Amino acid sequence: MLMLGADIITIHPEATDDLQKSINKIRELNKKVGVSLNPKTKIDLIEKNLNQIDLILIMSVNPGFGGQKFMPEVLPKIKELVDIRKEQKLNFDIEIDGGINFDNSKLAIEAGANILVSGTTIFKSNNGNIKKNIDLLRSV
Repeated sequence: MLMLGADIITIHPEATDDLQKSINKIRELNKKVGVSLNPKTKIDLIEKNLNQIDLILIMSVNPGFGGQKFMPEVLPKIKELVDIRKEQKLNFDIEIDGGINFDNSKLAIEAGANILVSGTTIFKSNNGNIKKNIDLLRSV
């Protein structure tokens, strides 16, 4: 068996011709399944697979490079996922990545994200004081 060194494998549904087949392959590797949704990607694309997904990564920037401005228009998508999760009694994490900083992290958490990804803010704010920046993000 191939040892990948990761607990979760996250894919974009647009990157595969058969999302179900990709989910099955990840499960065969005894890994958790993550699916990443770009800002314009609709939840409908993964709705029939939600009961097989462990993590949904909401991109709050268009993937490609760091330092982009947070796109608040993705927050309703998080709220919709929270509602679906509750209605269908599912158990997946909601992660957000892209432009997360001290100001908008609270908005993401209030919308229902329980995992925040922050690069530029953690590594460049407060003269690069990583511990302080993580503590500040956690204290929102």
